[in-house]
Amino acid sequence: MILSKLIYDVREGIKQYQDDTEIDDRHIIHLFNIKRAKYLRQELNNLQRSVDISITQSFCEGLEEVSINQCNLDFVCGKILRTKRPIPQALELHLAPAITSVKPTNITSLPFNFLPKERALYHQFSPFKNSIYSFLNDDGYIYLISENKALRLIECITVSGVFEDPLELKIYNNCCGCETPAPCFDINSTDYPLQSHYIDLIKMEIISEYVKLLQIPEDKTNDSND
Repeated sequence: MILSKLIYDVREGIKQYQDDTEIDDRHIIHLFNIKRAKYLRQELNNLQRSVDISITQSFCEGLEEVSINQCNLDFVCGKILRTKRPIPQALELHLAPAITSVKPTNITSLPFNFLPKERALYHQFSPFKNSIYSFLNDDGYIYLISENKALRLIECITVSGVFEDPLELKIYNNCCGCETPAPCFDINSTDYPLQSHYIDLIKMEIISEYVKLLQIPEDKTNDSND
């Protein structure tokens, strides 16, 4: 369901239809996001649960070559690739951020090995030195490392994951260098990344909170009166 429809449903539930009322759309969105993060964190920290594709988002981001000193890690190589911008904040889980895939933009390509930052230090001692490894650094950038010379030919990657604020993907595109790039999130056309049972639960929680805040009398009779 698109977010603009969810906002309307909340306004319908509290009889606040106009944008100039006490309730701001941005506050409704904020409540949806923090409650979504809470429920998804609980679900995904259960190690026996797989990540539902309906809660993931993907975007493309260009890469640039930077000095190894910029990521504060002790690698033997002098150069390393990183995203041109920090990525949106991924949902933080017990074991790792909820990044599900880092891969080339070619849809048939396999994902790179995505490692915790600490393990990335040891890639240079791996027997598979031509493999390409990726990790999320403390500065919010994704870095790619390898002794494979083909690494420097990679200009753009696709990142998928579960993010704290789905709307942060508004400034990221679905492709790099294409003729008609599209933003990865649009409030009026993109499905809000959450399963329907959580959407209904969160919507009712928000309506209930606003009813108490605004002291709206509950309609307890089964008729057409509010």
